[in-house]
Amino acid sequence: MSKSKRSILPHWDGKTYTRYASGLYDWATSISGWRRNLKRVAFDDLPIGRFLDVGCGTGYLMSLARDFGFDVYGLDPSSGMLEQARKKYGFEDSRLREGSASQLPFEDSSFDVVLASGSLVHVPEIEAASKEMVRVLRAGGVIRIIDHAVPQGKKLFYSLVSLFSQLSGDILHDYEHSFGHFCKLTDRKTVGRSGYLQRFDFRKV
Repeated sequence: MSKSKRSILPHWDGKTYTRYASGLYDWATSISGWRRNLKRVAFDDLPIGRFLDVGCGTGYLMSLARDFGFDVYGLDPSSGMLEQARKKYGFEDSRLREGSASQLPFEDSSFDVVLASGSLVHVPEIEAASKEMVRVLRAGGVIRIIDHAVPQGKKLFYSLVSLFSQLSGDILHDYEHSFGHFCKLTDRKTVGRSGYLQRFDFRKV
């Protein structure tokens, strides 16, 4: 059984992001330090190849991956976010898909890297999403998750994180549990926000 900790408030779906957040998202993620943390930890030790960004937002991380030499594709449930990706970073429609992480519109074993950053906390169906992310990953490929999770070994902070998540609409998932059925966890590290922001690497074997 999943150990995800659900929020009190409803999570934001694609329509909500399109209506309220797509125009301000780049600004908000810049001043919050989110982009700085991502740029620092998103690409090290990843195999260059076909790259899928699940929950790609405005395409910022896709643009960085493209500069590194990855063959990039992105998926997001928000049409407004994808429109920003087209305008700001010049991504063609063939590189972008509107859809859900729990039902990826891509063929089996078609990516070397599947990355999700700051997006899975908005996906209630984490078990379905994990199966889909593994399905489209090639054998030996890497799933990298950079997201909010319960800090390790900090019982006092656990309560604060749980309260914050419940008030923000985030869903704190147990990624080791959800992805561990299908892949091998190869790395887990804290990357920021007093242990709240973590990076998980899984390899499909």
